Amino acid sequence: MKRLFIIRHGKTAWNLAKRLQGAGADSQLLTADLTGYHQLARYLAAYPFTQVYTSPITRAKQTATIVTQAMGLTLPIHSLPGLKELSFGQWEGKQRADLIATSPALFAKLSRRENDPALQALGVEDFAQARARFRQALQQIAARLGENENALVFSHGGISQLGIKAATGNENLLGLKNLSTSILAVHEHRFYLDVYNQTAYLTHTDLDEGNVSIL
Repeated sequence: MKRLFIIRHGKTAWNLAKRLQGAGADSQLLTADLTGYHQLARYLAAYPFTQVYTSPITRAKQTATIVTQAMGLTLPIHSLPGLKELSFGQWEGKQRADLIATSPALFAKLSRRENDPALQALGVEDFAQARARFRQALQQIAARLGENENALVFSHGGISQLGIKAATGNENLLGLKNLSTSILAVHEHRFYLDVYNQTAYLTHTDLDEGNVSIL
């Protein structure tokens, strides 16, 4: 059976500062301590991979490079636009606490991924379209895999959660942690959720860590 291993990128400066970080922003990936990356690599090294894909955004590409090098993988890393993060428009870089204080009702709609003209006026991406583009990217990847082959997919917390919901029909999925792994099995062009938000291989995890744009 084909499987897609979807990895959320490593922690960034804006993740720590609880700032919204979407497709229009790309703060520095924190790489002073690579322990978590190497722990992820050891977990993934138990599986064979034939293809590697990444979001075109730098923090995801850097994560893909660090992890695959630690695994000893020499496969080319393919960039797919459909894997990029949600766009938060004028709210890019804004601190979560400030948005909750000043625009609580609108932030709640953002958190629920509920389209609203006020969000669209700010340049926030249409959530239905975002779901569709991520699912389409997963379908592209799956179509390129041979039977019983695995692909590594490096992306982002917001769009991965939303896109996995769309691909599997499971709407009861919480936010994803940095360097987490979610595994989708593919059978007869349908996606099945094997693993979601796996971080047991990490020595240190923040129990309160999640997607900044989700309440």
